[in-house]
Formats: sequence, C-alpha cells, structure tokens
Amino acid sequence: MKKICLLISALTFCAAAFAQHNFRTGYFLDGYIYKHKLNPAMASDRGYFAIPVVGYTTAGVETGMSLSTFLYPDGKGNLNTFLSPDVLASEFMKGIQTNNPINANVDLSVLSLGFHAGKSFNTIDLSLKADVRSNIPGSFFSWAKQGGNSLDMSDFGLHADSRLELAYGYSRSIGKKFRIGFKVKILAALAKASYLADQLTLTMTEDVWRVQSQGHGYFYAPGMSLQADANGMINGLNVPDYEEVIDAAINSRNFGGAVDLGFSYDILKWLTVSASVTDLGLVGWNGITKIESASRTLEYVGFDNIGDEELSVEEEFAALGEELLDIVSPKVASANETLKDMLSMTAHAGVELRLPFYQRLSVGALGTYRFDGPYSWWEARGSVNWALFRWLSFSASYAQSSYGESYGGAVNFHPNGLNIFVGLDSYKPLLNLSKQYIPIDSFNTTLAVGINFAFGKYHGRFPRKSKK
Repeated sequence: MKKICLLISALTFCAAAFAQHNFRTGYFLDGYIYKHKLNPAMASDRGYFAIPVVGYTTAGVETGMSLSTFLYPDGKGNLNTFLSPDVLASEFMKGIQTNNPINANVDLSVLSLGFHAGKSFNTIDLSLKADVRSNIPGSFFSWAKQGGNSLDMSDFGLHADSRLELAYGYSRSIGKKFRIGFKVKILAALAKASYLADQLTLTMTEDVWRVQSQGHGYFYAPGMSLQADANGMINGLNVPDYEEVIDAAINSRNFGGAVDLGFSYDILKWLTVSASVTDLGLVGWNGITKIESASRTLEYVGFDNIGDEELSVEEEFAALGEELLDIVSPKVASANETLKDMLSMTAHAGVELRLPFYQRLSVGALGTYRFDGPYSWWEARGSVNWALFRWLSFSASYAQSSYGESYGGAVNFHPNGLNIFVGLDSYKPLLNLSKQYIPIDSFNTTLAVGINFAFGKYHGRFPRKSKK
C-alpha cells in the first residue's frame, strides 16, 4: 500500500517540482518559432532545425495551492504542517478552495523541423508529452484539520498519462491578410493512471466511520501490473526489469490520432486576430486494467497518526496520502480491457494591436480554455511585446486564471543561423523562496527554453528596406 500512497502524495503535494502547459507568453513574441504549438496557422520567421532535446523544453505547474498553505514556521527554525494544533483552522482555510486542482504537464521535443515552401510553412515534430491532473476537494482538508461527523469528497480525482506524438503541420497564406493552418498527429500512448470518485462520503456512527465509496479508473504501464491483497484491494505495483519494460512498450498497441486547427487574419496593417483549437482526437488503449470502488458501505478506523507532533513533515504528508487511499479503497475490477479515451482539447483566441507609428511595439490579449472535464481551466493573458531589433525581441505578460494571477516574461535572440529563447509564464514563484529554493507563495509557472538552428529567407514582419 505504501508505494501507491507515496505516489499519490507526491502527485498531489509535490507535483510542482515537475510540470507545465504550452508557453502562452510566447504567443505574440516576435521570432518565437514554436507558436505553431499554440496555433498551427502561425509560421516561423525562418526555417529551423531543433537541437535534439534542448530545442524545445517546457516545464511548470498550475494550481491554486502553495507551500505556505500547508507549512508554517514555528518560530524556532522548524516547520509545522497545517495539522499542527498551533495552526489556526481559520488561517489555514483561507488558502483552500472548494476544489483544489493541480494541473501539470511536460513537453520535450525529440526532433523538430520547420521550413518555408512558397506561401506555405511546414513543420515535422516528434515529442514526448506527459500530463498529471488531480483535484482534492477542500472538504477533505477542512475535515482533516477540524474534524466533524461527516465528509463528502465526491469530486476527488487523479489522472496521469504520457505519450509520444509525431505531428505534421501545414499553414498557408490566402491573399495578403488571411492565413490558415492545420496539424495532423499520430499518437503512441505509453502509460495511464486515473481514478474519479462518483461518490465518496464518510459518516461517524458510534465509534467508527462508515464509508460509502463508488468510483472508477484505469491503469496501464508497459510490462507492469497492480498488486492486490486477499480482499482485492490494490496494495502495490509489480515492476519487471528494464528490458521487459522496453520490450512491452515497443510491442504495445495503444495508438491514437488528433488534429489542430487555426487561423490568423490581419484586419488592418496594425491589427491581427487569431484563434485555434488543439488536440481534437482520441487514443485507443488495449490491455488496460480497470479499477473500481464498487458501491458499498464499510467501516473505517483510520487517521490515528494524523496531527502527531512526533512525525516529520514528510511522514505527515505520506500518512495523509495513505489515509486518503484507504478511504477510496480501489480494487482491480478487470484486466485486458479496451478503452477509447478522448484527449483534452484546448482553445485559444488572440488579438494583437501594433502601434501604427511604431509597429515594433504591440499589445496582445490571449484567452485560453482547456476542456478537461473536472480538470478544466481558463486563462486571460495580456502582454506587451517589443521587437527591439529584427534579431532580438521581448515580451512581458500578466494573466488571471482559474489558479490566480501570473506575471510572465520572455526574451528571444534570433540572428541569422540561430534561435534561442527563454521565458516564464509567471516569475511570481521566484519572488519568495525557501532555504531549499522551493517557491513558498505560488507554484504557478511555465518555463520554456530552446536552442535551434535557423535557416532560409526571412519571412517576418520587419524585412530590411530595399536600397534605391
């Protein structure tokens, strides 16, 4: 049981160390060559070839929670968790919402190439992607802190998956003002773990808790299988050696497909509107294990160690995760199942206004909505963008979203033959760090870095003036 409990704890409380979503501060950044990941109609100023792995890497996290919500200094140089009796419940609950999602993903480019051909721009991209989404109802934290005779956390959910994605993109100008684009993707699914609670309630009767639990989920990892005890409860994971995992991954039959669609339109020489939808598609899983918490009532006598002052911070969070999993009580329902799994679609809509008397300076507004069931989120981001030279540009942004506010920034160095960019969708986490360099007030950010070779004729907005 502890292996899975530690995994749940790591995903829900420490996911901020690993995560990301597509870099949205770069949407209006001049010279940013990976705009096509947000909108397939957008073309790079030049052709490019990515240096493998370091050509495009993004990492970050989005959540409304922060480290300061759960850890409190005791005045003696130590940290207490929110479960400590020295922490007031009213102070702790200020940082907790009705639902507390953690959305995280990583996008690592294995190979990427873009080139112009006449009026068209083409991209070929092979990338490794992984997503982690979870939602912990605020009622769980309130109950763990303050107690009570009942608990309803039926919105609890966890989802994680990873895949390889091979994509071909095409965009083309129609006339001088309109540009359309699409991207076709072939997906090879690598792993998946999910659970969604349809019903999860606890009620105190006499000296025990009665749990009513019903939910479902899925699990797949190459060559691996779930362990179960005599009652069918999941209590571990069978992990074969490295060679077996690789062999199982190569021989898996989990494939899917998706498309991206987008356009941009220059209403005026200094005004452009654009929109896109990405990841319209699905994945077919074969040999996946179905997980269930069948509708039933059982007695539960947990939470013996929660709030024990002799436990370390790590032990308290691990114990909290273990108790949460004991409440859910998932079982292996069946193996070798098939599943058609829709991808999480994302929609973008943007407008950019360039100063008529100095078009190297612009302001932009970008709206984003991710359609992901209980893990859906939105963002509204405004930015100021400056193409100081044809080879150097900057962007600064501010956003409000489902997870609060963000302050972003980016710089792109793109002379002939080279394209280097670095940016953050929010630098707010860097403003207050612990001694261990862990963000205290906010985890929300997306880090994007890339080093690419550039080639071919310049196709950007600022060509050199021809000599008379």
